[in-house]
Amino acid sequence: MIKAIIFDLWNTIIPGSVDFKFLASLARNAGISCSDYISRFEHSVQVKKYSSLEEMKVDFDRDFFDISPKLRDLLFAQTCLNDDFKIITFPDSVSVLKKLRKDGYKLVLLSNTENISTEKVMKKLKLEKYFDVLGYSYDIGAVKPDKEAFSFVLKKLKLNPSEVLMVGDSMRSDIGGSQSAGMHNCLINRSGKILVDSKVVSEFEIQSLNEIPRILSKLND
Repeated sequence: MIKAIIFDLWNTIIPGSVDFKFLASLARNAGISCSDYISRFEHSVQVKKYSSLEEMKVDFDRDFFDISPKLRDLLFAQTCLNDDFKIITFPDSVSVLKKLRKDGYKLVLLSNTENISTEKVMKKLKLEKYFDVLGYSYDIGAVKPDKEAFSFVLKKLKLNPSEVLMVGDSMRSDIGGSQSAGMHNCLINRSGKILVDSKVVSEFEIQSLNEIPRILSKLND
């Protein structure tokens, strides 16, 4: 029986503002894959809080010392310096969160993110009120798919992994991480494009959060 649902934030509840095609091109020029860059970036600047972007940039430059300064600045700008106030929720997000809360599910937000832009975005969108547990990587000190991130949630919920469903858009972070933690999982693939990951296969796949009640009916049957 599913008692709690964990949601990723970016590209699950709200659209991300990173141009991944451009980011992948920059990463290639730096001699690394886009997925490796994202993983390094997350572990570099998303596991603690910063008072400014300038402070964050110091850690970024330290951890990406092997990349030329010019290219490093471009990568940082593409990944961090987003226009926060253009961020909106997906059309299905709030209505689904309200329904799930009404149906008695515990809701968790578990996000790999940095605090500078996230705090502004969450204040603007007023989303935190829909969640029973807030799991920002900069507060936890760990990012998905690391087990510490999922252990944090289970400890807060006081539930077994089999009682929890993870919903997110990342095969590596959300699906792979929750599988390793023993949770049920559902990939949100809004574009409908075929996603291939030789190491991970999602338990369920949906294109809209409106499909979550159907998934819950299957799991709770």
